[in-house]
Amino acid sequence: MTEQLALEFPSRQAYGRDNFWVASCNQEAIAWIDKYPQWPMHALLIYGAAGSGKTHLAAIFSQECVEARDLTEDFIPQSDRVVVENLESLTNENALFHLFNRIYEKEGGLLMTAQDVPQFQLPDLHSRISMIPKAQIQMPDDATIMAVCAKMFSDKQAIVDKAVLSYIVTHVSRSFDTVRQVVNIVDELSLAQGRRITIYLVKEAIEKLSQNGGVNA
Repeated sequence: MTEQLALEFPSRQAYGRDNFWVASCNQEAIAWIDKYPQWPMHALLIYGAAGSGKTHLAAIFSQECVEARDLTEDFIPQSDRVVVENLESLTNENALFHLFNRIYEKEGGLLMTAQDVPQFQLPDLHSRISMIPKAQIQMPDDATIMAVCAKMFSDKQAIVDKAVLSYIVTHVSRSFDTVRQVVNIVDELSLAQGRRITIYLVKEAIEKLSQNGGVNA
């Protein structure tokens, strides 16, 4: 008998983008995004491992995004919300310090992302980073990934058994975006080929995604 998971899982529409899945691993970060502009300071740092959803949160916050390695001292933000991603790649600490000041003058918001809380040599920048609020995104555990996967299939009105969900959890990287890609490909293959969703179909989907460098098996 097919064993199905009956789960209700919260989701959040990311302003015309795919759903951002809210779970215990990222609740603190999305809560800070929701609080804007009622931040105690005009800047926020969100940090966590690659694939944990930092870029997705950044896109929710603002469409004006710059990689830290590309930040220059003459960068002028065009909006009152700016994102600087991957602070660990920053090469010009003065550039980030100047951006802090420009956002402050605009009474805007500066969202920064990193894999860990960075340490800076510039005293004023180090002081500012130490004072702003920070939210860590933990990588989702297996139970969360399985719940997300079950919800995604349910939204597509696709029936899958627990063995299929378990296979996905143990054979792809622990990332909401990766799971979303796998589920989409599985659903497309199932509909196009008129096949039920099985582990063999999931293997085919993972292999197809791997060929495009989109999944870590």
